[in-house]
Amino acid sequence: MSISARWARLAALLVAFALVIPTLAVGVAAQDDANVLRIHQLTYPDDFDPQKSSFTSEIVVMLPAYEGLTKFTNQGETIPAAAERWEYNEDATEVTFFLREGLTYSDGSPLTADNFRYAVERTCSPRVLGEYNSILFEIEGCAEFAGLAGDDPAAPAEFTDEQYNEAAAALGVEVVDDRTLTLRLTNPAPYYHTVAALWVFFPVKQEIVDAAPDNWWQSAENHIGNGPFNFTGIEEQQLISYEASETYWEGRPQLDGLEYQYIPESAVAIEAFRSGELDIVDIENSALIPQVQGDPELSPNFLSYPTAWSSGLGYNLTLEPFTDQKVREAFSYAFDRETYCTTIRNGDCTPLTSWIPQGIPGSIETDAFAFDPEAAVQALAESSYGGPEALPEISFFYNSNDSANTARAEWIAGQYRDILGVELVLEPTEGTTWTDLRKSLETYPQMGLNIGWIQDYPDPQNWLSVYWKCDASFAQRFGYCNEEFDELVTQGDTTLDPEERLTFYEQAGEILVADQPMTFVHAINANYLVNPAVTGYEAGASDVEWPGEFGSLMTITKE
Repeated sequence: MSISARWARLAALLVAFALVIPTLAVGVAAQDDANVLRIHQLTYPDDFDPQKSSFTSEIVVMLPAYEGLTKFTNQGETIPAAAERWEYNEDATEVTFFLREGLTYSDGSPLTADNFRYAVERTCSPRVLGEYNSILFEIEGCAEFAGLAGDDPAAPAEFTDEQYNEAAAALGVEVVDDRTLTLRLTNPAPYYHTVAALWVFFPVKQEIVDAAPDNWWQSAENHIGNGPFNFTGIEEQQLISYEASETYWEGRPQLDGLEYQYIPESAVAIEAFRSGELDIVDIENSALIPQVQGDPELSPNFLSYPTAWSSGLGYNLTLEPFTDQKVREAFSYAFDRETYCTTIRNGDCTPLTSWIPQGIPGSIETDAFAFDPEAAVQALAESSYGGPEALPEISFFYNSNDSANTARAEWIAGQYRDILGVELVLEPTEGTTWTDLRKSLETYPQMGLNIGWIQDYPDPQNWLSVYWKCDASFAQRFGYCNEEFDELVTQGDTTLDPEERLTFYEQAGEILVADQPMTFVHAINANYLVNPAVTGYEAGASDVEWPGEFGSLMTITKE
């Protein structure tokens, strides 16, 4: 998931690694006795229709009440969920899911393979135009079905009912029987059982959607789901509440209920935490982190952990001086990631010297191009420019909508001035323009801040093939192509044995580090205050809305 217009919406899906949370010290006002977890949310979602959603603020609302064919552990493993098992054919161009016996919705009605078939059809449908339909384009016919709408979501193309029905019938999704569903794929994809955990597979009830296609999701009673919790109330811009389900296949969760309380300012939410009105608070504003850490009442309850979000300095590899690898190496050596994360960003990131954050499948351990001022000067001297004097002017672009980026860009520019003798020209750029510039090679910035990726699902294919292959739209936008890298990730994409797949991806990751197509800088950290009475959870790398949101719904509780 690229951090650009559409892709910035993608949830940073899904889990990859976890940090076990220690018992936190008591330091907040006493909570009431009800075993209901009260969670701060910053942004009320535009919608939470599973086949239309893509923002993390939307996904977090659906997770308690719905479940896909598979799901993820906090350690990034894909495990059975509604489907008790799955099987691939010999070349991994088909995957068959076998549902658990006796599955029901929260209202007691049967849940069958056809409900999941409907989720696929609805995701691909040109009448729905979901933000995330392309994630299913590896299912036969999905891209063509969605393509009936044309290329402009704001002005969909016209098509007839006959065209619609014909394209829908051609979808590679087959209901073998009530408990068996087969997906036919356009290419070998041994990772596709992982995709089946995403929200686009959440089985909404067709009769409910058909009754109000555009706004069915706005009423709590319409969310007849198959997850561990049931919606009980929706108060727009204020509160979304849930109660424990008595029909979930895995049993009843430990909590009696959940509440999402919407408070747009972290500072206000912190005071609500202090007074005992909230159990978990999101400290999105990194400027508040030093205040929290310095507060003797709050600091024992502070929690920070890395997420599956990688970011760095991006370059247009077709523009000088970044056509020269030695220049790119010099810029990587000259970046003090530790100071940047701990001081400039107040501890809201973890330093990286490779693309995939540590602990995520496919990540590699390397100190190549770590901060080394002497090596930076040497690399620039070895470049075709011979030193800073012969370099062309370098324009450094960043999103000016985030006010914190100005100080960050100024600090980075100071580093390159002091260490390399290079003067960067700062180019603060309005957010929409910043996004548009990065959509094509012709307009891609010479150098840019916060270029990166948020994982969609915990598989190296999502980090490497989707972003860095020669034919990937992202790599093409800034001019990266390495055929040896492509060969390795293609082998990883099509190899059935999981351990063998990883070896190909790890080798490809080494090539990426050696090429230095960008300066890998950091993984973003999530920062929270957590009531010490809250136990039984782990914080996973995709838990960007609250710690435990993906893998701990059944075990988290409030003592």
